[in-house]
Amino acid sequence: MSRNNLQFVNNILDRIKEYYSIKTDIELANFLNVHRSTISAWRHRGVMDYELVLKRCTDPDLNWLIYGENLNHQSYHIINQQKNVHEVTNVLNASENIESLKSLLNEYRKITQAMRELLTHLPE
Repeated sequence: MSRNNLQFVNNILDRIKEYYSIKTDIELANFLNVHRSTISAWRHRGVMDYELVLKRCTDPDLNWLIYGENLNHQSYHIINQQKNVHEVTNVLNASENIESLKSLLNEYRKITQAMRELLTHLPE
């Protein structure tokens, strides 16, 4: 595995630890629900389960988490959509407004599609 891949994976794992105030790789393994040897293997092989990580780490900006970059306009818009959907979901009662729930589902689908598009830009 190339040195760039090793650094890339290690940077992502370190940013997860930073964002969630995790001190050790053992705590990181617990947070991601993987065995502690998995984190070590990811770090030494320069590969990781991106899908698992992205499913577990939904709070940080994806550009920052993956590339260490600040928010850009597109990712900021996606994050705001996610927050809006979450806030509205907490407020709505399904028996009161079925149309609003349909709208939320459509927003969720848009967010999911946008995240899939972002995932296509990850290195193999």
